[in-house]
Amino acid sequence: MDNTEKYIDNHKRVFALKNKRNKNHTVKPKYLAGGSIYALVKYHLKSIVRTLIYYPSALINFRKFFFKVWKMKGIAKNRKAIVFGNGPSQSYVTQKELDDFVKMGGETICVNNWHQNEELANHIPTWLVFSDPLSFDINEPNALNLINYLKNNSSIKVLIPTSQIKLIKKIGLKNEIYCFVDIELSIWKNLNPFLPRGYMSITLYKALAWSVYLGYNSIGILGMDNTLPRNIYNNDQNKVHLLESYAGVEDCLVDVSNYHSTVASYYFDVFKIFHHLEHFPKKNIFNLDPYSLTDRFKKISKNSFFEV
Repeated sequence: MDNTEKYIDNHKRVFALKNKRNKNHTVKPKYLAGGSIYALVKYHLKSIVRTLIYYPSALINFRKFFFKVWKMKGIAKNRKAIVFGNGPSQSYVTQKELDDFVKMGGETICVNNWHQNEELANHIPTWLVFSDPLSFDINEPNALNLINYLKNNSSIKVLIPTSQIKLIKKIGLKNEIYCFVDIELSIWKNLNPFLPRGYMSITLYKALAWSVYLGYNSIGILGMDNTLPRNIYNNDQNKVHLLESYAGVEDCLVDVSNYHSTVASYYFDVFKIFHHLEHFPKKNIFNLDPYSLTDRFKKISKNSFFEV
């Protein structure tokens, strides 16, 4: 098979994948925000205006959690943690390794539907971080499983945006609940949970920011594969598609053209995904995936991390 045949075969295989869900957005499709000085200024002004509008209400929701979150700053300075995204490299470790890590005083911080990865689901994480407003929407197919998982594992500490506090209270979880301000202010680099974040809305980044706030002396990351530059496809109608590949679930192809009108728009967001990692400190954060495209943090083996 020559290169042309490989190229065609690969695309046929990808476009034959079942699109398990659609990414529906109520906003207009994105164009390249950084395509001109005017567009870039408009992008930042929108961020400032949204912050001015929504930050006061976020603080009102935060008021009952203020001192609880305040007391968490630097509390884990004598411990290590592993922060997990949902990328395929999540399974570089085994359940036993994670259980042993926690027994030795380490902590695990996971995101979203951690329990869907059957290889690791029996490991009960220390923290679960959420930011998707649909995570606890009972009309969503996975929401009830997630809620039952948390109810059956009340030892898991839950971190949510201030906007989801009322929803969580209705569910009746007995887990410890902590919260953060989930508003982006694009003109700064803040990681503090009390203030608008300076990075884009990725749950894994929020989990990493929380680990920095808790002050772990060593932080490992897995599942931050960031293979998005490799996973973009465009069909014969010039509609942008994303090949989603997560640990524990089958790959699926998602039409994101109602959000990204062009490939350039998509890659502007990809640029931000990598650029915003520069807001995070490099000291004491280690990437345990040798093949990850995330190059912000030093890469070391998992065995080295466990031994340090």
